[in-house]
Amino acid sequence: MILDLDGTLATTALLHKEAWELAMKRLGINANVNLDLLMGKRTLDIAKTLAGERYQELFEVKNDIFDELVARKAMPLPCAREMVERARSKGYSIAVVTSSLRRSASKSLGAIGVTPDLLIAGDDVEKGKPDPFPVVLALQRLRALPEVSVGVGDTLHDFHAFKGAGLGRIFILKGELGLDLSWIASQGAALVDSPCNVIKALDL
Repeated sequence: MILDLDGTLATTALLHKEAWELAMKRLGINANVNLDLLMGKRTLDIAKTLAGERYQELFEVKNDIFDELVARKAMPLPCAREMVERARSKGYSIAVVTSSLRRSASKSLGAIGVTPDLLIAGDDVEKGKPDPFPVVLALQRLRALPEVSVGVGDTLHDFHAFKGAGLGRIFILKGELGLDLSWIASQGAALVDSPCNVIKALDL
């Protein structure tokens, strides 16, 4: 089972967005970009999109702000821990594949009490979601076949990465960001409200 983290297991998608907004304000950086559409991409890639030549400065400030926010505000989504525990009891290996930095992902996972068998973070790979590479890497390390594997995410980037990796079943949560993802239902993915729906669909 390949799981996204922010907005899928933890209520941290909006915390990342808040951290970007606060960091840009602190540094006086203005970017005419829809942040919601960038969520789910690698932290470094977002920093380059928002700040151009000042990307490293923004990258560092954002990460420090996120560390503060996650310690105070991060919570598991409904049924997130239960989904992981039940899937593991049914024989699934659990990989979290996130575009967040490993340091951020570790803090988020610790805050919600989830320990995956494998963590692939944004700074572990050269190509992040929507490229399927990190998902394919997770499958290889778990020695799992894509056609019998399940992907759960909350963004278009997750969907494209799962689809590109050939996952047998894909669930996309409607998510914290309020993105219109309704069209993906016609592309072979199930659009669901929360991990509770995944538990029911997979009979976990």
